[in-house]
Amino acid sequence: MRFNKRSHQAEMLDNPEIPRAGLWRNLTELETINRLLGGHRATLLGLEKIAPHIQGTMRIVDLGCGGGDTLRAIWHWASARGIQVELTGIDLLPDAIAYAKVHSMGYPIAYQTLDFESLPTGQYNVAMSSLVGHHLYGEKLKSLFNTKLRIASYAILNDLHRHWFAYFSIKWLTRLLSRSYLVRHDACLSVAKAFTKKELHQLIREIPAHSKTITWIWAFRWLVVIQKDCGQ
Repeated sequence: MRFNKRSHQAEMLDNPEIPRAGLWRNLTELETINRLLGGHRATLLGLEKIAPHIQGTMRIVDLGCGGGDTLRAIWHWASARGIQVELTGIDLLPDAIAYAKVHSMGYPIAYQTLDFESLPTGQYNVAMSSLVGHHLYGEKLKSLFNTKLRIASYAILNDLHRHWFAYFSIKWLTRLLSRSYLVRHDACLSVAKAFTKKELHQLIREIPAHSKTITWIWAFRWLVVIQKDCGQ
């Protein structure tokens, strides 16, 4: 396995016709992985940087929200700090949105099945994604950033660090512990499709912005926070 460039191999999760039972098992295990291996923490650290600069309610949209576990984590984070939030989850997969709605009962979170590029301009304070960027390449990946900064004042990218230790660690952990065929197949492949810091710098360097930061978060996550240029 080489780690000098991103893999272009398709993940099983890229298939739009995944059987519901398999997808729901995958989403359940991803929530556990995000909670235990710093996935939620990375996003919340990004929001902690942004929150002092937003007056009133924080309107946050999660692009490619999957099962909604990140939005539920945000709700708990905001509630503990007395921060008012308005949360929306967007995903292309109807079965992912169905899972999110079932597991978000009692949470004030809105979910929609649609393409993020169709969202209206300037509707949110923060547009974020978690583990979505590594599925995209070329113009589609650029469009993810451009859309975030079109619809919101701040953009957050929470994604994986391509590294041999992360690859082999998650490969063996999922073989030992996972009951999801999607997780067992896709977990290490996701790392192979992920980013180095240099690649992220190259990706965002031409984006007009007031500020940009790239931060490494344990375990092998990148947190990118971009504040839109006021002239945009």
